[in-house]
Amino acid sequence: MKPAELIQITGHQALTLNARRSITILWHNAHMQGVDVNKDYTIEIDDLKPDDHKGYEMVEEAIISLMQTILTVKLANGKTRRVQFLGGNDLDDPDRPAGILNYSFDKRLVEVLKDSAIWGKIALPVLMAFSSKYSVSLYENVSQWTGLSRKTFQDMSLEEFRQIIGVENGKYPAFGALNKHVIKNVIMEVNGLASFSVSIVPIKTGKKVTHIRIGWWPKSKEEIDAAWREVNRSKIGRKARISGQTIQVTEPYPSQSRMVRNARRELRNQIE
Repeated sequence: MKPAELIQITGHQALTLNARRSITILWHNAHMQGVDVNKDYTIEIDDLKPDDHKGYEMVEEAIISLMQTILTVKLANGKTRRVQFLGGNDLDDPDRPAGILNYSFDKRLVEVLKDSAIWGKIALPVLMAFSSKYSVSLYENVSQWTGLSRKTFQDMSLEEFRQIIGVENGKYPAFGALNKHVIKNVIMEVNGLASFSVSIVPIKTGKKVTHIRIGWWPKSKEEIDAAWREVNRSKIGRKARISGQTIQVTEPYPSQSRMVRNARRELRNQIE
């Protein structure tokens, strides 16, 4: 479960794919250890790597990026609170066989997150399967909306959409470019891997696209099973498979972190 304040974020445009996944893993890990103000948490470095055998530099890069990125939260009393995604931390030497990250969150962030009323249900194996940082952001946002009763779509301005999925300022300014390079890809990935389906429909004011409508609906058991099988397959050839093409690939089962393996077992039990 991920609190909405870590989903509905602004200022995360510069975060990489691994950094966006890492903040979810770090918060999930903290939640499992009991979230409290001024508390430090521990996690194995391998749990933050793209796989078990490499990626220490990517973990270090993600940690620095999260420390340098400001999360803006609108409080119920109308005030604006700004905090770093990640507080102070200690990172073990990369040569240690089982390195540990000791980390913390700003107490002002913890106060907000502990009282969060809206949570998104995030499946870590699905999160780790995405190849696009934009897919991660769309998946997490729609995950919280799927829990809303009597609502199946969300309208927003094009600029608001760009903000929630973290498109960099000035990148793909025209809808045509945004649709070609971002929207089509994220729809394909989310629909191919998530337990729900999404659609993104442009809304015009005159001749110009000014808003979009994000729709969502639950998948059938057969569709969920197919998505789960794809999550467990190699990423090699995935784009061709989920776009409707067929490629035969023989690839050893990809290595995964302990946390992701545990999450896979939990999700498998829920499906069965």
